[in-house]
Amino acid sequence: MSDEPSLTRRGAATRERLLLAAEAELGAREGALEVAAVAARAEVSVGLLYRYFGSKAGLVAAVVDDFYDRLHAQVADFDPAPQADWAARERKRLELSVEFHYAEPLAGVILSRLFREPEVAAVEVRRMGRLVEDAARNVTAGQRRGELPADLDPRTVGALMIGSFRVAMGEALSRPRRPDAEVFVEQLWRFIVGGVRFTSPA
Repeated sequence: MSDEPSLTRRGAATRERLLLAAEAELGAREGALEVAAVAARAEVSVGLLYRYFGSKAGLVAAVVDDFYDRLHAQVADFDPAPQADWAARERKRLELSVEFHYAEPLAGVILSRLFREPEVAAVEVRRMGRLVEDAARNVTAGQRRGELPADLDPRTVGALMIGSFRVAMGEALSRPRRPDAEVFVEQLWRFIVGGVRFTSPA
């Protein structure tokens, strides 16, 4: 979550309105953004926008941070199948992740265009690091239960899982016609489960 100073209820509502306006502009312009257009869409002054975000780059970085807040809340930060084995749990998490990215209007823009901006790159590095840590913990948990081989390095495997998903998802979202979600999940899952050499305990 972004490290923003505490705001009044009205201030928080204004900030949220600006974020939504920026998301709409980025989506409509395929990653381009004009501060004046965002302020007009949010029905506030340009000066107020700078007060909340400091700069155009700060606004774009906040939009990306907000995207990852939703990703963590809906996919990464909870156990989607508490009683299941590693494979069933992570397969469900993969399904949720694909569903999330397919439903998010800005997912394709964030994964294919905005990451080139320095301020956004800093957000991406921080967020990717957290996702890799989450994935590494999940791998370690699978090893402790005897479901994954002990010779796997959790952080390396976690980085491979997150990195390969990101590249594949970015490519899928850039196509004129997206792959069928179920087929896409199945292809990703075959790659993942083969790489970790999952073995269901007897």
